[in-house]
Amino acid sequence: MADILDTRRVRIAGIGLLLLAALLLATAGLRPARAQDTVADPAALQAQFGQREAEYQAQIAQLQQAYAERQAAYRQQIEEMTQRLTLANNQLQTLASQEQALQQQVAQLQATRSQRGAQLQAQLEEARNQYAARAATINAQLAEVQARLAEANAILGR
Repeated sequence: MADILDTRRVRIAGIGLLLLAALLLATAGLRPARAQDTVADPAALQAQFGQREAEYQAQIAQLQQAYAERQAAYRQQIEEMTQRLTLANNQLQTLASQEQALQQQVAQLQATRSQRGAQLQAQLEEARNQYAARAATINAQLAEVQARLAEANAILGR
């Protein structure tokens, strides 16, 4: 089974190389040599091969340059994204600590509010008691004054 897969891979790779060669030839404006197009002069044939090889090398250099430029651009983008991620994580940590501090402040404020509410309730209760005591004293004094007035009116004959 592994041999069949290896054979298929080799065939696919071979087809890919043929397609690449055809593409390079098409982009270079060259066409594959045919049997009737061959030159009998080996020096001319060698010069053609040299020219093709130079063109291929130039194309390979261009591809390598483009590849290197893209790699550099990708590296720069990765670095930028890493910096952004680090900044975002720092901000997240800052916000988390601020949230914790605010939660503590809220708890403290709620405790203070409860404590002050209890103090105000106690003060209100004390004020009510003092009011009731004063009202009772005043009512008693008023009753005593009314009794004296009634006694004085009785003496005067009114």
